Amino acid sequence: MGILFTKMFSNLFGNREARILVLGLDNAGKTTILYRLQMGEVVSTIPTIGFNVETVQYNNIKFQVWDLGGQTSIRPYWRCYFPNTQAIIYVVDSSDTDRLVIAKEEFHAILEVNPSRCTLLVFLFLKNFLKPCYGISYKYSMH
Repeated sequence: MGILFTKMFSNLFGNREARILVLGLDNAGKTTILYRLQMGEVVSTIPTIGFNVETVQYNNIKFQVWDLGGQTSIRPYWRCYFPNTQAIIYVVDSSDTDRLVIAKEEFHAILEVNPSRCTLLVFLFLKNFLKPCYGISYKYSMH
């Protein structure tokens, strides 16, 4: 998975550094994504209070990847990290059907605060093996 992201981003960013935010509700899998990108493996994680930041190097690109906590009390501070961000990876726990509407609302809040200022927006729907989630992005208008 890490190679997929870095190949995709290398075509966009060329030979330089890129700042990427990993956003989503708490327990969506953001920290798992961060460390999968950095170390190439899945590690045990604990809830993020605040943020985790790691540098991921691939060929000619150095990604500074910021995993921001997704608790209700932390989400209003996401906007503080938007300046100088080239991409957002928005992570959704597709098995948490009770909170999909909240995930959609938070995504739309990001667009209101930061309309098209990022070069790239990537959606990751995780944990879809736990419950069927076919058509989830259309059902909740996340597209």
